[in-house]
Amino acid sequence: MSRLGLIATCCAVLLSASVADAADGTIKLGLLAELSGPFAPSGNGERNGLQIYLNRHGGMLGGLKVTIVTEDTAGDPATAITKVKKLVESDKIDVLIGPTSSATGAAIKDYVNEHQIPTLIESTVDEVVQGKYMFRTTFAGNAEGYLEGFLPAKAGYRKAVLIAPNYIAGQEAVNYFEKGFVAGGGTVVQKLMPRLGAPDFGSFIGQISSDADVAIVFMPGTDGLRFIKQYADYGKKLPMYGFTVTVDEQQLSAEGEAATGFIGASFYFSTIDTPENKELMKEWGAGYQGQEKPSWQTLGGIIAAQVLDGAIGRIKGNIADKDALLKAIAETRMTTPAGSFRYDDDHNPIMPRYIMQIRDVGGVVQPVILSVLPEFIPKLEAPALPAGIVLK
Repeated sequence: MSRLGLIATCCAVLLSASVADAADGTIKLGLLAELSGPFAPSGNGERNGLQIYLNRHGGMLGGLKVTIVTEDTAGDPATAITKVKKLVESDKIDVLIGPTSSATGAAIKDYVNEHQIPTLIESTVDEVVQGKYMFRTTFAGNAEGYLEGFLPAKAGYRKAVLIAPNYIAGQEAVNYFEKGFVAGGGTVVQKLMPRLGAPDFGSFIGQISSDADVAIVFMPGTDGLRFIKQYADYGKKLPMYGFTVTVDEQQLSAEGEAATGFIGASFYFSTIDTPENKELMKEWGAGYQGQEKPSWQTLGGIIAAQVLDGAIGRIKGNIADKDALLKAIAETRMTTPAGSFRYDDDHNPIMPRYIMQIRDVGGVVQPVILSVLPEFIPKLEAPALPAGIVLK
């Protein structure tokens, strides 16, 4: 059989499975997430967010009963490919959710597009989301990196060291940190890129140039925990800005005082003052006692479920009509715990951005909101910052 014929046969089989699911009032979701390895805090945050929304709605989305099949990528691209094939070809999922890592997201993108699987993904590297079948539930990394680089420049810093792990998301972060910092009037004097998962960052911290007056940092998952602690242990005094995954609330309590002073922006922090977030924090306190605070990855899981809930409802549960489902997802307009949400033409979320600093508030280390960009459109341009904002 030709390759095109094989693809057509596979698509027909998948369509018949979706028709059967829709007919019996169910939908099967595949959750492909980083549940172990360096990105485990992120993947578990996403899973918790998805479950919170389902618990709130009786295990249903858009009137359909939900079944979830979960697979762990462990942050490995080859594993991600194997697992997504299982979800699609053996488990016959209707919609894919995840992953968070941009390396695993990049690994599966061609497969999900070729097999026409509606996919709600947390991966942040821009190029991961391609084609009509993929939608992001977090943020587009290029514009976000530009913003994170722009903020310290607007605070008055002029010479930056950029620090990120040497993999796809880290490489993109360094690229767009520099663009944003230069746009704000600064100069990058050094770039340090240890390997992802390095147990000891001491040799890199020791190399930080004496010319630098600020560090702009991206360290995801457990790398962020180790880096923040080691940075403090080495006695470095440079102020830190950057991607807030470095001080993610899934592990912020373990970082403790070492994280204080870090400034960055994101679409979600547990300290956001909205009615919807207050309700989420009540649910979290009731169902996840003893666990860390919900993070932006948690909200990404909630968003994935909320988008599907609305979209499936608008097409009256007819998930066999894939084009209608995709159109309904693209036209999403909703309010999340972080505020308003809609998609741009590239399937990237348009949401508020909260600029925060990690501070000790009454003995609790937490994000303190400094200012809000009410609607952040992911473009490579200097954002209009609110008047009077203090960024130091």
